[in-house]
Amino acid sequence: MFVMKQRFLFTCILLVAVIIACNKDSDSSIPETSSNINVFLAVPGVQYDVVVDTTTIGSSLEAGQSTGYHSFIAKRYNLFIYPAGDHTTAIAGGQISLRNNHYYSVFLSLDHTNALRLLAVEDKLDLPAANTGKVRVIDLSDTYNSDAQTVNLDFYANDTLRFQRISYLAVTNFIQLQAGTYTRDIFYADSSLSLLGNNLPSFTIADRKIYSWIVYGNAQVADSFKLVEFVHN
Repeated sequence: MFVMKQRFLFTCILLVAVIIACNKDSDSSIPETSSNINVFLAVPGVQYDVVVDTTTIGSSLEAGQSTGYHSFIAKRYNLFIYPAGDHTTAIAGGQISLRNNHYYSVFLSLDHTNALRLLAVEDKLDLPAANTGKVRVIDLSDTYNSDAQTVNLDFYANDTLRFQRISYLAVTNFIQLQAGTYTRDIFYADSSLSLLGNNLPSFTIADRKIYSWIVYGNAQVADSFKLVEFVHN
Protein backbone atom coordinates (compact mmCIF):
# COMPACT_ATOMS: atom_id res chain seq x y z
CA MET A 1 0.00 0.00 0.00
CA PHE A 2 2.82 2.38 0.88
CA VAL A 3 4.48 1.68 -2.48
CA MET A 4 1.21 2.33 -4.32
CA LYS A 5 0.73 5.65 -2.51
CA GLN A 6 4.26 6.67 -3.42
CA ARG A 7 3.64 5.79 -7.06
CA PHE A 8 0.34 7.68 -7.06
CA LEU A 9 2.00 10.75 -5.50
CA PHE A 10 4.87 10.57 -7.98
CA THR A 11 2.39 10.33 -10.87
CA CYS A 12 0.49 13.39 -9.59
CA ILE A 13 3.73 15.38 -9.31
CA LEU A 14 4.62 14.45 -12.89
CA LEU A 15 1.15 15.46 -14.09
CA VAL A 16 1.38 18.86 -12.36
CA ALA A 17 4.85 19.39 -13.83
CA VAL A 18 3.56 18.61 -17.32
CA ILE A 19 0.62 21.03 -16.88
CA ILE A 20 2.96 23.81 -15.72
CA ALA A 21 5.32 23.16 -18.62
CA CYS A 22 2.44 23.21 -21.10
CA ASN A 23 1.16 26.48 -19.66
CA LYS A 24 4.60 28.03 -20.00
CA ASP A 25 4.80 26.85 -23.61
CA SER A 26 1.32 28.25 -24.28
CA ASP A 27 2.22 31.64 -22.78
CA SER A 28 5.35 31.91 -24.89
CA SER A 29 3.42 30.94 -28.02
CA ILE A 30 0.95 33.81 -27.62
CA PRO A 31 2.22 36.51 -30.02
CA GLU A 32 2.87 39.96 -28.64
CA THR A 33 0.86 42.53 -30.56
CA SER A 34 1.54 46.22 -30.95
CA SER A 35 -0.25 49.11 -32.63
CA ASN A 36 0.47 52.83 -32.60
CA ILE A 37 -1.78 55.88 -32.43
CA ASN A 38 -1.10 59.60 -32.79
CA VAL A 39 -3.61 62.43 -32.22
CA PHE A 40 -3.22 65.89 -33.81
CA LEU A 41 -5.12 68.98 -32.62
CA ALA A 42 -6.18 71.77 -35.00
CA VAL A 43 -8.56 73.84 -32.87
CA PRO A 44 -7.12 77.31 -32.11
CA GLY A 45 -7.46 78.93 -28.71
CA VAL A 46 -8.22 75.77 -26.71
CA GLN A 47 -6.10 73.16 -24.92
CA TYR A 48 -7.01 69.49 -24.76
CA ASP A 49 -6.06 66.27 -22.98
CA VAL A 50 -6.12 63.03 -24.97
CA VAL A 51 -6.93 59.71 -23.28
CA VAL A 52 -7.01 56.16 -24.67
CA ASP A 53 -9.17 54.07 -22.32
CA THR A 54 -7.56 55.21 -19.04
CA THR A 55 -4.11 56.15 -20.38
CA THR A 56 -3.37 59.83 -20.98
CA ILE A 57 -1.24 60.22 -24.12
CA GLY A 58 -1.31 64.02 -24.34
CA SER A 59 -1.89 66.87 -21.90
CA SER A 60 -2.70 70.56 -22.52
CA LEU A 61 -2.17 70.21 -26.27
CA GLU A 62 -2.78 73.29 -28.41
CA ALA A 63 -3.55 73.75 -32.09
CA GLY A 64 -0.66 72.49 -34.19
CA GLN A 65 0.51 70.02 -31.56
CA SER A 66 0.20 66.24 -31.44
CA THR A 67 0.63 63.41 -28.99
CA GLY A 68 3.20 61.64 -31.15
CA TYR A 69 2.84 57.90 -31.61
CA HIS A 70 1.99 55.83 -28.55
CA SER A 71 2.12 52.04 -28.60
CA PHE A 72 -0.74 49.83 -27.38
CA ILE A 73 -1.64 46.16 -27.53
CA ALA A 74 -3.64 45.64 -30.71
CA LYS A 75 -7.36 45.67 -29.85
CA ARG A 76 -10.35 48.03 -29.67
CA TYR A 77 -10.08 51.12 -27.46
CA ASN A 78 -12.11 54.13 -26.42
CA LEU A 79 -10.58 57.47 -27.41
CA PHE A 80 -11.51 60.54 -25.35
CA ILE A 81 -10.59 64.17 -25.95
CA TYR A 82 -11.22 66.38 -22.93
CA PRO A 83 -10.79 70.06 -22.13
CA ALA A 84 -7.36 70.33 -20.50
CA GLY A 85 -7.54 69.45 -16.81
CA ASP A 86 -11.24 68.54 -16.84
CA HIS A 87 -12.04 64.90 -17.60
CA THR A 88 -15.70 65.13 -16.62
CA THR A 89 -17.15 65.16 -20.14
CA ALA A 90 -15.32 64.39 -23.39
CA ILE A 91 -15.82 66.94 -26.16
CA ALA A 92 -14.98 64.35 -28.84
CA GLY A 93 -14.00 60.71 -29.16
CA GLY A 94 -15.22 57.25 -30.00
CA GLN A 95 -14.08 53.67 -30.41
CA ILE A 96 -11.04 52.87 -32.50
CA SER A 97 -9.72 49.44 -33.46
CA LEU A 98 -5.93 49.25 -33.47
CA ARG A 99 -4.61 46.42 -35.65
CA ASN A 100 -1.32 44.66 -35.08
CA ASN A 101 1.71 46.36 -36.67
CA HIS A 102 -0.38 49.27 -37.94
CA TYR A 103 -0.07 53.02 -37.35
CA TYR A 104 -2.99 55.42 -37.01
CA SER A 105 -3.51 59.17 -36.76
CA VAL A 106 -6.60 60.99 -35.49
CA PHE A 107 -7.19 64.67 -36.28
CA LEU A 108 -9.48 67.09 -34.44
CA SER A 109 -10.50 70.22 -36.35
CA LEU A 110 -13.25 72.82 -36.71
CA ASP A 111 -15.47 73.05 -39.76
CA HIS A 112 -16.81 76.36 -41.11
CA THR A 113 -19.75 76.21 -38.69
CA ASN A 114 -17.33 75.88 -35.74
CA ALA A 115 -18.42 72.29 -35.15
CA LEU A 116 -15.72 69.85 -34.02
CA ARG A 117 -14.83 67.16 -36.55
CA LEU A 118 -12.79 63.99 -35.97
CA LEU A 119 -10.87 62.28 -38.76
CA ALA A 120 -9.13 58.92 -38.27
CA VAL A 121 -6.73 57.51 -40.87
CA GLU A 122 -4.30 54.66 -41.17
CA ASP A 123 -0.71 55.76 -41.76
CA LYS A 124 0.92 53.46 -44.30
CA LEU A 125 4.56 53.99 -43.43
CA ASP A 126 6.45 51.85 -45.91
CA LEU A 127 10.05 53.03 -45.78
CA PRO A 128 11.04 55.18 -48.79
CA ALA A 129 13.86 54.15 -51.10
CA ALA A 130 17.37 55.38 -50.36
CA ASN A 131 17.98 59.08 -51.13
CA THR A 132 14.24 59.80 -51.13
CA GLY A 133 11.50 60.70 -48.68
CA LYS A 134 7.71 60.69 -48.69
CA VAL A 135 5.12 63.39 -48.09
CA ARG A 136 1.32 63.63 -48.02
CA VAL A 137 -1.26 66.34 -47.29
CA ILE A 138 -4.05 66.41 -44.71
CA ASP A 139 -6.46 69.31 -45.24
CA LEU A 140 -8.15 70.49 -42.02
CA SER A 141 -8.99 73.93 -43.44
CA ASP A 142 -12.72 74.23 -44.10
CA THR A 143 -12.64 77.52 -46.01
CA TYR A 144 -15.36 79.09 -48.18
CA ASN A 145 -15.03 82.01 -50.58
CA SER A 146 -17.36 85.00 -50.92
CA ASP A 147 -19.60 82.98 -53.26
CA ALA A 148 -20.08 80.34 -50.54
CA GLN A 149 -17.99 77.86 -52.49
CA THR A 150 -15.45 75.64 -50.79
CA VAL A 151 -11.81 76.61 -51.27
CA ASN A 152 -9.77 73.71 -52.64
CA LEU A 153 -5.99 73.82 -52.53
CA ASP A 154 -3.12 73.03 -54.90
CA PHE A 155 0.28 72.21 -53.39
CA TYR A 156 3.50 72.87 -55.30
CA ALA A 157 7.12 71.91 -54.68
CA ASN A 158 9.78 73.61 -56.82
CA ASP A 159 7.06 74.98 -59.13
CA THR A 160 5.71 71.48 -59.83
CA LEU A 161 2.13 70.62 -58.90
CA ARG A 162 2.26 67.73 -56.41
CA PHE A 163 -1.26 67.67 -54.90
CA GLN A 164 -4.27 69.04 -56.79
CA ARG A 165 -7.68 70.33 -55.65
CA ILE A 166 -7.37 69.11 -52.07
CA SER A 167 -10.54 69.69 -50.03
CA TYR A 168 -11.46 69.73 -46.35
CA LEU A 169 -10.80 66.40 -44.56
CA ALA A 170 -8.98 65.02 -47.60
CA VAL A 171 -5.97 62.80 -46.95
CA THR A 172 -3.72 62.24 -49.95
CA ASN A 173 -1.55 59.25 -50.66
CA PHE A 174 2.13 59.60 -49.89
CA ILE A 175 4.29 60.66 -52.82
CA GLN A 176 8.03 60.14 -53.11
CA LEU A 177 10.46 63.04 -53.49
CA GLN A 178 14.22 63.08 -53.84
CA ALA A 179 15.99 64.03 -50.63
CA GLY A 180 16.91 67.71 -50.64
CA THR A 181 15.62 71.24 -50.07
CA TYR A 182 12.56 72.53 -51.91
CA THR A 183 10.44 75.65 -52.26
CA ARG A 184 6.79 75.14 -51.39
CA ASP A 185 3.68 77.09 -52.33
CA ILE A 186 -0.05 76.63 -51.84
CA PHE A 187 -2.52 78.04 -54.35
CA TYR A 188 -6.24 78.50 -54.60
CA ALA A 189 -7.02 75.50 -56.82
CA ASP A 190 -6.61 76.07 -60.56
CA SER A 191 -5.40 79.64 -60.06
CA SER A 192 -2.24 81.69 -59.53
CA LEU A 193 -3.43 83.08 -56.18
CA SER A 194 -0.98 82.00 -53.49
CA LEU A 195 -2.46 81.15 -50.10
CA LEU A 196 0.84 80.28 -48.43
CA GLY A 197 0.39 83.27 -46.11
CA ASN A 198 2.89 83.37 -43.26
CA ASN A 199 3.97 79.74 -43.66
CA LEU A 200 7.59 79.05 -44.55
CA PRO A 201 8.14 78.38 -48.26
CA SER A 202 11.29 76.31 -47.76
CA PHE A 203 11.18 72.68 -46.67
CA THR A 204 13.61 69.78 -46.58
CA ILE A 205 13.11 66.12 -47.41
CA ALA A 206 15.60 64.07 -45.40
CA ASP A 207 16.77 60.65 -46.55
CA ARG A 208 14.11 57.97 -45.94
CA LYS A 209 11.93 60.26 -43.80
CA ILE A 210 8.13 60.35 -44.03
CA TYR A 211 6.16 63.60 -43.61
CA SER A 212 2.61 64.87 -43.40
CA TRP A 213 1.79 68.46 -44.30
CA ILE A 214 -1.21 69.36 -42.15
CA VAL A 215 -3.05 72.60 -42.92
CA TYR A 216 -5.77 74.18 -40.79
CA GLY A 217 -7.44 77.54 -40.17
CA ASN A 218 -8.93 79.93 -42.74
CA ALA A 219 -6.93 79.61 -45.97
CA GLN A 220 -7.89 83.15 -47.01
CA VAL A 221 -6.58 84.78 -43.82
CA ALA A 222 -2.78 84.83 -43.55
CA ASP A 223 -2.67 84.92 -39.75
CA SER A 224 -5.19 82.08 -39.48
CA PHE A 225 -3.91 79.62 -42.09
CA LYS A 226 -1.27 77.29 -40.65
CA LEU A 227 0.87 74.51 -42.09
CA VAL A 228 2.50 72.01 -39.73
CA GLU A 229 4.94 69.30 -40.76
CA PHE A 230 4.60 66.04 -38.86
CA VAL A 231 7.54 63.62 -39.16
CA HIS A 232 6.37 60.02 -38.87
CA ASN A 233 9.73 58.30 -38.38
